[in-house]
Amino acid sequence: MFLAPAIVGVGLVAGAGFLAARGVGVLAGAAGDRMAARQTRGWAVADRIARIVADHRLLQDQIQRGQAQFGALISAGPALGEVPGTALDLGRGEQWAGQAEAMLAAAESRFRTEMAAARTRWVMNEVAAALDRLPKPAPVPGRPRAAAAAPAPSARVAESLQRVLGRMDGGVPPGQAKVLQKRAADALTAATETARLRLLDDLRYSVDQANEQVRRRQSTLRELAARLAGYTGPAVDGALAAISAAGADPDPDLPGLSSLVEAAVAATLAPMVRDYTRQALRESLEEIGCTVEEEFDTALGVNGLAHLRRDGWEDLAVRVRSRGEENAYYFNMVAPAGAVADDVAAIEHQWCSAVDKLLPALEAHGLQVTTTHRSEEGDPHVQNVDPARFPFERRRRDDRRRDQDQRRERKLPR
Repeated sequence: MFLAPAIVGVGLVAGAGFLAARGVGVLAGAAGDRMAARQTRGWAVADRIARIVADHRLLQDQIQRGQAQFGALISAGPALGEVPGTALDLGRGEQWAGQAEAMLAAAESRFRTEMAAARTRWVMNEVAAALDRLPKPAPVPGRPRAAAAAPAPSARVAESLQRVLGRMDGGVPPGQAKVLQKRAADALTAATETARLRLLDDLRYSVDQANEQVRRRQSTLRELAARLAGYTGPAVDGALAAISAAGADPDPDLPGLSSLVEAAVAATLAPMVRDYTRQALRESLEEIGCTVEEEFDTALGVNGLAHLRRDGWEDLAVRVRSRGEENAYYFNMVAPAGAVADDVAAIEHQWCSAVDKLLPALEAHGLQVTTTHRSEEGDPHVQNVDPARFPFERRRRDDRRRDQDQRRERKLPR
């Protein structure tokens, strides 16, 4: 019999019957609730801290790109310091989160102001350079040559320029930002003030479009980073690095990033899921009246083999086998080599009936089971195993056989 709950694959092979089931999804239903418990106040604080860490990472990326373009005109970003761990005091965690959010808000406001000033300076330098490239009149003998200077824009134009560049989000990718800045410089070289203002107004619309793209992209990136809250490991580190890199990409592969994050979470949770499944399987078997061998969970996880039986089964048991990383478990009936089997057909019927109770018991533990195949009962098969690997006591069978032999000896004629 083969069985697979929604958070794992579980297989069962028993007696004559073969049942196959494949679950859908990971951490579904009650299992996800039990393992994550994200409705508690502690998880709410942990999620808040994770979002702060994600926002800090995105702001730092923006600041580094700004410094790469404008150097010392852009101040360094703030350090978060030691981030509270998951086993935190909730009051202290909430206090830290409030202080960190205020710090990030101030840092982002300063960054936007510095970027606006640096972009304005860049635009004015571009205008001056453009004017310097214009043909110069021939020098007049006896008259000193005046130094070239960029004409100062009018107050209205200067205000419009500052307003347009000041609203550009720091997350606009560098290549796109340079294009917008170049358009601002070109606007200042227009022939009339009216033309300059009109071109700057057109530029404002383009800046707003770029900002909206940034907001949508960063909102998605923050959500992806927050989904990695509380998880660590190489897969998570790789996903976080990809999220950071996407911040500078004007057209990142967001569906691909989402899949990468899901894969990182699944890889991190896989050991927890396997542990939970083994525990739930053992508890479900005990709930339906089965006896499992000592250290059932450990044996199944380390050796890939464990056994169970029910009262009245002598020299017969059900072996549970796991198959590597696929989270599948298979059950089949075994007996010590050379043993005289009980009524195998009757025990097979008991085991198949137990399976009918096992499936809802597993579902009660959050393992959503879907049966895909089950063979007909009536052709029992028992695998002979090394007696040394049979985990249950055989004393009752041996004692009964010795009593039977003694009774036969007493009945023999002397």
